[in-house]
Amino acid sequence: MDEEVKVTETAAEEAAAAETPKAEEKPKKKKEKSATALAAEVKEAKAQLEEQEDAYKRMLAEYSNYKRRTEQEKESIGLFTKGELLKALLPVLDNLQRAADAPAGDEYKTGMEMIIRQLEKTLADMGLAEIEAENAPFDPELHNAVMREDAEDVETETVTQVFQKGYRLGDRVLRPAMVKVAN
Repeated sequence: MDEEVKVTETAAEEAAAAETPKAEEKPKKKKEKSATALAAEVKEAKAQLEEQEDAYKRMLAEYSNYKRRTEQEKESIGLFTKGELLKALLPVLDNLQRAADAPAGDEYKTGMEMIIRQLEKTLADMGLAEIEAENAPFDPELHNAVMREDAEDVETETVTQVFQKGYRLGDRVLRPAMVKVAN
């Protein structure tokens, strides 16, 4: 029986010894798998980062190109607008040159008045409008008061005299009217 106990103990020890390395091998395999999996995840993350960096660089380049194109378009539109304005003013310039060559007299004055009307019409066709100021209520957004006077027959804060006409283009005031205002 002693032999049987010894054999059983030896078998148990061998079995325990056999099980112990297997138990130790499993964590090693898990560690190896886990290290391999981590390396794959790192590689995948690096690839995603490179893709994101590439997309970011492309987006920056597209934005830079967009900015450059819009600046060029603004310049182009500005030049086109200036060209159209100058083209419309050329006939007025021609008439002024003819008037300068004409002899002084009543016909000269009539010619100058016609040129002024032509210029006013050309500018009005482009959207320029005179700011009505004479006898109008004073508006600091439309009028520049350079003088004040005590006027008896006029309401206070009313424009009594216009020194220089004001103009607007649409809702934008290009130049306020220079006026005298009643106290």
